Amino acid sequence: MHVLYKRRLLLGLIAVISVFVTLRGIPHRPVGGIPLSLERLISMRLSMMLSERAEAIIRGDTDVLMSHYDLDSHYGKWAFEHETRRCAYLKAWSAARGIRLLDTEVEIRVISLELKGTTAWIELDESVKVSYEHESQLASKPDFFGIGAEHFLELALREGEWVIRRDWYLDPLDVDAGSVSSGTALSSPFEIDVPYLPEILTATADSGDDKEYAYLYNRENAVAYADKYCGLAWGCGNNRKYNPLYENFTGLGGDCTNFVSQVLGDKEAGNLPMTYTWRYVPNGAGAGATRAWAQASSLLSYLLSSGRAERLARGTYSDLIAPSETYPGGAIGALNAGDLIAYEKNGRIEHFAVVIGADSGLYLLVNSHTADRYHVPWDLGWDCDTVFWLLKIVI
Repeated sequence: MHVLYKRRLLLGLIAVISVFVTLRGIPHRPVGGIPLSLERLISMRLSMMLSERAEAIIRGDTDVLMSHYDLDSHYGKWAFEHETRRCAYLKAWSAARGIRLLDTEVEIRVISLELKGTTAWIELDESVKVSYEHESQLASKPDFFGIGAEHFLELALREGEWVIRRDWYLDPLDVDAGSVSSGTALSSPFEIDVPYLPEILTATADSGDDKEYAYLYNRENAVAYADKYCGLAWGCGNNRKYNPLYENFTGLGGDCTNFVSQVLGDKEAGNLPMTYTWRYVPNGAGAGATRAWAQASSLLSYLLSSGRAERLARGTYSDLIAPSETYPGGAIGALNAGDLIAYEKNGRIEHFAVVIGADSGLYLLVNSHTADRYHVPWDLGWDCDTVFWLLKIVI
């Protein structure tokens, strides 16, 4: 019964988000009858609450947030409990990885605000910047990553203060803290800013034709594109918006695969030629995306069957960091900028991300959509049951 209830709650959330995604793009206007001063007051209160919440979560103390929630409401309790879960997960993950979370910065952009008596409904974009350091690299400057999310909130006025009654958003950190994989990855042989020449082509790279084929995939441009269009997360470019030339599939099951396909195939990015099976047509006859372009398991199948990607390894976090004869630094260290990671849960490919580099501790970082990530450690938000597919683009 509990599982069925959670499933219904998730389906309801997806339906609500789908409606709001459909309505996005309508410019924000103060609703008639709401004084501008009140709108500003509510926006300031929201900014303060979300900033304090982010700070409390990385410091592992969510008790200070209780006054921010309408705990007399079931929805308010669930919203607060959700934040305590993500706090516990971050604490467990960072301890297991030897990482110390240092500070956060939060920016919000209110999209719409509607007031109904003592209740306010708000749609906003949140961009969070997190600074961190590796305990083994304390002499280095801090590293940073960004996460972005669309929020749909209900605020209630209680004793003269606005508090959170509901908060719906796609959260990559709502993971059971008890399921964090243990162990810290060894220092990776990942070489930043050094182009990758596929090993299967090295022997013939002296040939002009073969050399041109080896560099068909533009890794440098692919990473630049991933940074520019990664969305709402802190650090992303393009005013933190997706590329408008492509449909946003967030409300239709997720946009992560669509984004990865763009990174591979857009002329501004990796510039891999589209095919009949894997393509996106912006308009006209046959407009839209094929399954291989926008659906995770179909893209994985296409990349492997077409020979455009090689599967280096498939396994859990512990499997991929373990040294072997083939990969002395663990299989995860064999990826380079522009390569891909697919994420499998319960036998289903649920997510795709693109490798964009490594931090000061040589920990691989990824960008993705749904939820939007910028330079995030590759396994953050996943647990010990997640199966990772390491995919190297080989053309």
